[in-house]
Amino acid sequence: MINYHKIVGGPLRTNTYVVHDNEFGIIIDPGVHPDIIARVIESLGIVKVGLVIATHGHFDHVFYANRVSRLYNSKLLMHELDFELLSKSRFLAEDLYGDVFELPELTEAISGETTLKFTKELEIKILHTPGHTRGSLCLVVGDLLLTGDTLFKGTVGRTDLPGSSSRDMRNSLIKLVKLPGDYLVLPGHGDITTLDRERRSNPYLKRLLT
Repeated sequence: MINYHKIVGGPLRTNTYVVHDNEFGIIIDPGVHPDIIARVIESLGIVKVGLVIATHGHFDHVFYANRVSRLYNSKLLMHELDFELLSKSRFLAEDLYGDVFELPELTEAISGETTLKFTKELEIKILHTPGHTRGSLCLVVGDLLLTGDTLFKGTVGRTDLPGSSSRDMRNSLIKLVKLPGDYLVLPGHGDITTLDRERRSNPYLKRLLT
């Protein structure tokens, strides 16, 4: 059975998630201090962290990626188009976090969409959903949909930042809207929602359906 644990932290109140199947887990968007993540991992009884995934390269989603990757000897997976973002906001990030940012060392880049299978139950379908950034990703894990800063409860990610694209965002939202069935949506910030609820009430998604 796939379970998840949400951890909120960092100066921008980033949602870090631990998705796990019994003793095996994946960490998504490590913007929360590693000590907090480690306590959660221990409390959940997770023995092996197989991968760290960043939904995109903005500093609040990757600030502690290197420390977490080293802690669990697990690679950081990101889309290749977002690696260039890692050092661009370094000084702003360090000022906000009051800590030193370390560029990730154990990294693995992906260039498209793929499916990763870790255990009998834990399988992650990776969707490329550019718009907020060029390399933004959404993750489908069972009935969970981790949307990073692409889709939030009642709204969507910003497209007025360097590397953002409103046209790409529209196409990515169409891709999410067309996913079959319903999902529990775990966004990069804010409250958890469902895909059906967003189809019905999110003005950005409703516009695509009319």
